[in-house]
Amino acid sequence: MMTMTGTHYSISPLDFSDEQITVPYLKQQLDAFQQWSITQFGNHVDIDDLVHLRSQFIDQLLKRLWLYYQIPEHVSSLLKKNRIALIAVGGYGRCELHPLSDIDILILSDNSLTKELEKQIGDLVRLLWDLHLDIGHSVRTLKNCLQEAKNDITIMTNLIESRLIAGSESLLKELQTYIFSDKIWPSPAFYQAKIKEQQQRHQQYHSTTYNLEPDLKNSPGGLRDMQIIQWLAIRHFGGEFLQKIAHFDYLTPDEVEEFNTCRKFLWRMRFALHSVINRYDNRLLFDRQLSIAKMLGYSGEGNAPVENMMHDYYRVAHNITELNQMLLQLFDESLLKRYSQYKTYDIDEHFQSKDNLIDVKHNRVFTDDPVMILKLFYTLLLNPQITGLYSNTIRQLRSARRKLSYLLCEQPEARRLFIKIIKHPDAIKKAILPMHQYGILAVYLPGWQQISGMMQFDLFHTYTVDEHTIRLLLELDLLRTEEGKQKHPNSSKVFAELSKPELLVITGLFHDIGKGRHGDHSEIGAKIVESFCQLHELDAKDTDLIVWLVRYHLLMSVTAQNRDLQDPEVIREFVQLVKSKRRLQYLLCLTVADVCATNETLWNSWKQSLMRELYLTAERSFDSGIHQIPEQRSIARQHKQQALTELLAKNYDEQSIKHFWQDYRVDYFLRYTVEQIVWHAELLLNKDLQQTLVAINPKPHHGGSEIIIYSPDRPFLFAAVCNALSMLNLSIHDALIITNKNGLALDTFIVLEPNGQVVPENRHQDIIQTLNKVLNQSVYKGVTIKPAKQRLRSFSVPTQVNFISSFNDNHTYMELIALDKPGLLACVGEVFAKLDLSLRSAKIATIGEHIEDLFILTDKHNKALDDNTCQKLSESIVMAIDSIN
Repeated sequence: MMTMTGTHYSISPLDFSDEQITVPYLKQQLDAFQQWSITQFGNHVDIDDLVHLRSQFIDQLLKRLWLYYQIPEHVSSLLKKNRIALIAVGGYGRCELHPLSDIDILILSDNSLTKELEKQIGDLVRLLWDLHLDIGHSVRTLKNCLQEAKNDITIMTNLIESRLIAGSESLLKELQTYIFSDKIWPSPAFYQAKIKEQQQRHQQYHSTTYNLEPDLKNSPGGLRDMQIIQWLAIRHFGGEFLQKIAHFDYLTPDEVEEFNTCRKFLWRMRFALHSVINRYDNRLLFDRQLSIAKMLGYSGEGNAPVENMMHDYYRVAHNITELNQMLLQLFDESLLKRYSQYKTYDIDEHFQSKDNLIDVKHNRVFTDDPVMILKLFYTLLLNPQITGLYSNTIRQLRSARRKLSYLLCEQPEARRLFIKIIKHPDAIKKAILPMHQYGILAVYLPGWQQISGMMQFDLFHTYTVDEHTIRLLLELDLLRTEEGKQKHPNSSKVFAELSKPELLVITGLFHDIGKGRHGDHSEIGAKIVESFCQLHELDAKDTDLIVWLVRYHLLMSVTAQNRDLQDPEVIREFVQLVKSKRRLQYLLCLTVADVCATNETLWNSWKQSLMRELYLTAERSFDSGIHQIPEQRSIARQHKQQALTELLAKNYDEQSIKHFWQDYRVDYFLRYTVEQIVWHAELLLNKDLQQTLVAINPKPHHGGSEIIIYSPDRPFLFAAVCNALSMLNLSIHDALIITNKNGLALDTFIVLEPNGQVVPENRHQDIIQTLNKVLNQSVYKGVTIKPAKQRLRSFSVPTQVNFISSFNDNHTYMELIALDKPGLLACVGEVFAKLDLSLRSAKIATIGEHIEDLFILTDKHNKALDDNTCQKLSESIVMAIDSIN
């Protein structure tokens, strides 16, 4: 019977008898140790002890198994001596094992193993696998190992942290003698390789600490950023790094303590993560965050535990990033003597340049006069050859920032400098971005501290509120470049025409500043930014524009994605809210940047087309006068005449065209574009109009793949098509449902691949065949429900059905908000069919984990729905969606 006391685990694997070395018994012991560790973690035992104790337990197990399989320290023969060693490498070599950490071992020998030794070691490794330990093992000769290390920086990195578990100690020492010589990865080469490795790793996480689902190990500011310091120091010094760094004055005692505190925090988070999942992973996914927060002792209602935990995480990760940058510079300069060939030169009385990095000339410059913090970033802008901050400057900034007891914007000279900064064309990348990275925005802007590291609990956003804001500014900056002109041709052209682009910088900084407070964040942000503009003495006209943009920064996105752009009244309402072409221009650039900064995959050609259509329509209204927006019948007549002209030019018979069109109401010519009307005629003229037809337009329509379905209308047609498209893994973004006077449906679906791209041509035939099978089914077979994505299971979105007031008395506009579930659209279509409703149009918007869809409906008499039907529809949809498993 095992006993467990304090932070010492009383059972040692070294005491296991030969009879106890079986898979069931050893698994039982490993599970018992794991449970004991988790219990001790809950009792707030020091995390260093728990991580090292697991390493010690595995050490003892491996030593006992080495002995059990009778593997000798060396094997002698008549010709040569063969030493053998079992060596811990990597994190295990550092004596750091979390509950699910890899256990990396190296079996080293002078020469190739005998067949008997191969069998013994093979049996040992197989037993470890049977125990479900994550063993990473390699079997190498000394010569082989050194060659592999020379060729592969990862192997070299693992080996510099090697230590003996069992076997020949002299063999390990010989390996380490070679490893720490200049023959294999000398310090300068090792440094350069690890720096490049870190840069590449950071790029995989969009070079930001502030992802909403960060990787504790690999994200910027994670454990890897601490380990790289350790690796570089061990390679250079060949020993314990913090003590030696402190001895050489690379870190102050406070910074050494901060380093250790940050490491302990991340270790506790990682230990908790490994305790709540079953397979090795280091990502703080949404569905894990609450369990981890509670395990770490965070409390509160709703998302409060997660918010508090993640706020602490981002603060720690930010501190690690600063320490990492400081120490890498110090290694570069002091350890590798890189800066000895560069001369220092003065910039002005306060700042100097060291190898194109800006440094303070005396260490009290910021504490004596905090306004000099703003002067630092303005000086960066005035000296384009300066590429960043010198390590000592970072240290002094950190110190001054922590001592500030007021916002810097309270100082008139700081305000003057800030306005100068934002007016500079390179302000965003050269000043605002580093001000964010070094925590200066939090001590300048009112409200920024509250959104720093603020979580956003959805799959729509990828970043924290402050990081999203910075990325919005970077997207605005992109509009000035060739890349931006390729990606956003319309927005870039408009941006170039703005008279004061710096107004968008202020707008961007404040557009989400009101989040996390009680109330509408747009209204709250508008009040905060109004005070900010008045404090900075902006003129009334510019202040009015900025305040309006913050208040209505979601207007264009919501209108384009969630409203019927074919309805002139929607355009009229939008234009009346915007009021001027100047506002429209600024709003377009802000909206595009906002959408692109939300996550890397959100922007696509379909969204681009919607924004462009809304912008150009509104622009024409301002050019011709707000009250000159044409009526629906006028638009329909115009479309019909233009389509007729194009078809006649292609030698189609006018009588045949008019005969075909006589079965279609005004709605058809209003809602379809001239190009679509022409394409329909080309497909259907001279065809048997009683036969079904499925076709995919070879030209993408507004950035999406356009599927046309011509078929006798019947109940459940929309549901059946939606179900089929879902099974084809296509996302529907728009649907237009037209039924002519003879009961024939001419429906259009705009679809995209899951990655936001148009459907490739090699898939067209398969889609057409699948849809034809659906159309030829005599009986509707119901919705096929696919399993929900794992990430969606941690979200709860109450199903909401809202009926929107409309200027069209014959149609009912229904907005649906719900959790995005497989088969949802088909279920909604079933409800419409069962209630004998006609769907005229649908606009589908998936926003992270939820949908915001617009449906335009009539009853079977082509009239708007009455109140009783609306009530029944609402109840039926909520019931249908909530019943989807």
